[in-house]
Amino acid sequence: MKFFRIFSVENRGDVHHEDECEEWSSLQSVTAAVVVFNGAENIRACLDSLVRQNYPRELIEILIVDNDSTDETQQIVKGYCSRFAHVRMVINPIRGIACSRNLALEQARFEWIAFTDSDCVVPIDWLSRLVEGFERHAQEQHNLAGVGSANEPPQNESRFYRALGVFLQTFLGNHGSAQGKQWSSDRVVSHLPTVNVLYRKECIEQVGGFDVTFGNIGEDQDLSYRLGDRGFVLIYCAGNAVTHKLRPTRTAWFKNMALYGKGRMWLMFKHPQKIKCVLLLPMLLVAVILLPVVFGLGYFGWLPVLYFGSVLIYSIMICFKYKCLDLLFDLYFLYIGTHIAYGVGEWTGILKRRKTKQPQK
Repeated sequence: MKFFRIFSVENRGDVHHEDECEEWSSLQSVTAAVVVFNGAENIRACLDSLVRQNYPRELIEILIVDNDSTDETQQIVKGYCSRFAHVRMVINPIRGIACSRNLALEQARFEWIAFTDSDCVVPIDWLSRLVEGFERHAQEQHNLAGVGSANEPPQNESRFYRALGVFLQTFLGNHGSAQGKQWSSDRVVSHLPTVNVLYRKECIEQVGGFDVTFGNIGEDQDLSYRLGDRGFVLIYCAGNAVTHKLRPTRTAWFKNMALYGKGRMWLMFKHPQKIKCVLLLPMLLVAVILLPVVFGLGYFGWLPVLYFGSVLIYSIMICFKYKCLDLLFDLYFLYIGTHIAYGVGEWTGILKRRKTKQPQK
């Protein structure tokens, strides 16, 4: 694999007192890794939040893996590399998030590696809280592989994001996944998305890293499955959500959900023992909607009516719970559109199978 490292070291003349250095000596050194492709619109905000971490700068490496962007992303990151000695960039000409995350693992200078996405803004104490959570839980969980937390859409930015923020807190919006749900207490989970996670690098290496045949979808869920199969533990740590600039429109969101649905089927073909029936319901929904179209209303006409009516009642209940009646129809169409798009994606994942041959290096 050919790649280029672009970084510059700057003597910033930072002065630290002895007592501060003694305090830091007990902390872990961490690589914060971000994979980016054509992310010029968001990468500045992401990097600004990373360089402002209250974690000791001497113990942080910020590693940007650029997937051979064609916009201004590389130029923007180079600017940060020239200003901050602990920021560097690696360019990966082989497209794919899984492949680029593996490159981050190879190039990371430290044994602890945190991942977030290029369209995320992390809180100022993000790394501090991840490290504290890891060390606290590792005292009881000696096979702890990673800790992570939630992601949430930007607050008060648009009506769609307001609706999405509520949607992701409900069962019909997240199916109990740490991908969107924000729990109020720490807990063991089966999966932590790489949008907000801290791993012990050796644990990922023991299970073979990220499976590059997944490309850009499902690679983190697959990793979580393999970690679990090897006896490793993942823990969700409450109260450390990152702000994630999720797809900003219904159309973009539904397209992404179709992609996730396809990835879900790829995961189920590789890990059939992990199948959750509830995650197959969107695929069944698509079939239920098509039955009256193909065979006429007859005995099947009531099935779509039952679904649409039930979701409407559920949407009303959620709006009362979260005091957002003005978002009723936004939520209603978000539920329906997401479920249908995810189901279409699942059918696509059955018809278009994952290529198990790894890309040429």
